[in-house]
Amino acid sequence: MRSSKQFGLAYLNTGEVGAYLERHSGHVLSVIGFGRPQQLPATACVPLWVDIPVLGGHASSFEVWTSDAPVTACEHQGICGTTDGKVLFASLTLEQRAGDTLQTLANQAYMRIFGFVDHCDYRNLLRVWHYFPQINDDENGLERYRGFNIGRHEAFVANGRSIGEESVPAASALGSNGGSLTIYFMAGKQPGRAVENPRQVSAYHYPDQFGPRSPIFVRALSATLGGQECFFISGTASIVGYETLHLGDAEKQTAETLLNIRTLLQQIPHYDPAQGRMLLKVYLRHAGDLAMVQASVQAEFGTACKAVFLHSNICRSDLLLEIEGAYFNDAR
Repeated sequence: MRSSKQFGLAYLNTGEVGAYLERHSGHVLSVIGFGRPQQLPATACVPLWVDIPVLGGHASSFEVWTSDAPVTACEHQGICGTTDGKVLFASLTLEQRAGDTLQTLANQAYMRIFGFVDHCDYRNLLRVWHYFPQINDDENGLERYRGFNIGRHEAFVANGRSIGEESVPAASALGSNGGSLTIYFMAGKQPGRAVENPRQVSAYHYPDQFGPRSPIFVRALSATLGGQECFFISGTASIVGYETLHLGDAEKQTAETLLNIRTLLQQIPHYDPAQGRMLLKVYLRHAGDLAMVQASVQAEFGTACKAVFLHSNICRSDLLLEIEGAYFNDAR
């Protein structure tokens, strides 16, 4: 029987999180809270709060990453993180002050992230999550998300990171209610294996109509961490090729999004939903779509899939939802 202290992820509500953290004491890599902040038991990492409302009746939801190995804290130039000797977790929050642009903030954030992972000798970014407010608003004549992509691209180039499958992480970027750029990330000593979706153009090859610089992420990434086979699914939406499909139709966008995820999962060797754990974060632009999307997700993945639903703006103004996920193969 596998140890309960394996590498992996749990989504927990307010009534579950305290006992879970105590049970995994010394093995907690990261705690991310969504919704209403609350006091948590002490861990090696400081909980990160993201100002996005939780849908479905819970005031708060918690994303907790744990390891099969003991976890220690690490710090460099103001970034605090944790490591189990195989993977590194950390986060940073940058407040946007008067005169700053999101482009500048994204560049500063990634310059610090690369400095941190290089210093700690975990040079390979595996998964990155980004949250910031007014994601679809205009800033100096450019949508804020597109400005963010420019700043991220500048930092990749400045740090000698190539922009292609061999060095690009899985990632997502969503709108938040707070005034800060909040990023948390996972890095490894070894690179993961990029997985692209044959139904979609790779994000880093998007044409100029989506901004001066393309987003930098792969559609999914597989890695073996602590003996656990992991498959990280980037933010996925109703996009085929590089175009948004089913404008204004949340039900059809949900079906297209789930088809894109199904296509990614089919590329996992020995994929067997009965032998693994699937966890999803589902972001909805309109809270009124919750019941339909919940039913669609359950029909696709069954009741064993753990999903948390959040109320958030999506990186394209014509997208009504986005789904990200992680699959852990417990049979391998």
